Amino acid sequence: MNLMSIVFSIAILMTFSGVIFKKLQTNSVTEPFLALIFGIMIGPDVLNLIKSAPQKEEFEILKIACEFTIAIALMATALRLPQKFFKKNLTTQSNLVVFGMILMWLSSAVVAYLVLPSLSFPECLLLGAIVTPTDPVVASTLTTGKTAKEYLPGFLRNSLSFEAGVNDGLAYPIVFLSLFMAGAASFGFEEWFTRVLLYENILCAILAYIAGKGAGSMMKKGHKAGLMSNKSLFSYSLAVTFVLLAGFNLLKMNGIIAVFVGGYAFAQDLTNHEDLEEEKVQDAMERITTIPVFFILGLVLPWQEWYLLGWSAVVLVLLILFLRRLPALLILMPALPLFRSKIYSGLLMGWFGPIGVATLYYAIHMKEKSGLEEVWVIPSLLVVASTIIHGLTSVPLEKLYFRKAGRANEFS
Repeated sequence: MNLMSIVFSIAILMTFSGVIFKKLQTNSVTEPFLALIFGIMIGPDVLNLIKSAPQKEEFEILKIACEFTIAIALMATALRLPQKFFKKNLTTQSNLVVFGMILMWLSSAVVAYLVLPSLSFPECLLLGAIVTPTDPVVASTLTTGKTAKEYLPGFLRNSLSFEAGVNDGLAYPIVFLSLFMAGAASFGFEEWFTRVLLYENILCAILAYIAGKGAGSMMKKGHKAGLMSNKSLFSYSLAVTFVLLAGFNLLKMNGIIAVFVGGYAFAQDLTNHEDLEEEKVQDAMERITTIPVFFILGLVLPWQEWYLLGWSAVVLVLLILFLRRLPALLILMPALPLFRSKIYSGLLMGWFGPIGVATLYYAIHMKEKSGLEEVWVIPSLLVVASTIIHGLTSVPLEKLYFRKAGRANEFS
């Protein structure tokens, strides 16, 4: 797998998608979908223009790409959210994130257990945890752009963005708890509670919030002193992203949750004008990182293992896409003030919970730790299916929602 060949191919794809970017924003064919197809076409399974490499090397490249992509997407998501969004919608967002994640985890595990009899239920719990997070990378293609802003109300776009941002990091303790329950962990429950939950996640989130507020305060003082200009906003926010990601990783904490929590705290100090500038530059950075990760995924897909699953693969994809998230949202609707009595909004929110880069990251991580081939094969299949199906249904369902929800007066 020649690195320069990968860079060249990604650059060609980004040049092409940049020329037709406005068309893509109003079309169901998303950039992740294009990148995935392009990677498959020129990869070792079709044209073989880019040769395969040892699996360990391929996974290492994909894992790094996933981590940087998630970090950029989380910061972009945090900067897009209205100030004090969580505080104003505390009940909805808390219930959606906490209980929504638990229900999605369990429902995915049950589906996997019923469809894949070769796996034990604890192993299915691990699979369910890996596919639980709502991906901010794919979700951003549904919540941003001209079409989304025209057809979807702000409360729905912001709720999906916030949930996708938070549960990428919160999936971490659930994934590691599932690893322990599957008997593949090198630690016990007490260590999971003290190290993974309390230190790597809860303390991490607290420190990241303080770090983000500190970065925002420094930026504010720099502006007041005339030391900063709008041109430095991009480089500054990008630097904050990587300080949070790398800094908390060096502390052996959860860098993913650190980026979103710290980014959200940082965003509270942005003015409206700065926020507008940040949205432009962060959207550009999202494009730069999203295309490579889906292109690389297209190069390393486990086609042979999918084929061996037979019809179980089709059944699993359909059941997971329909039962992983939609029932959870419908059950929780009475406890979500923003969605209460808004059936069309609940249905759309329940459908658009894409499985993407965060799942790939956890799948690679867990394959390394557990040695279970299924924790890579199944999640990668679901990521591809979600990228294609959620992408192709995004614009038609947004327009359908606009008509139905508008008549039902659900936009307030």
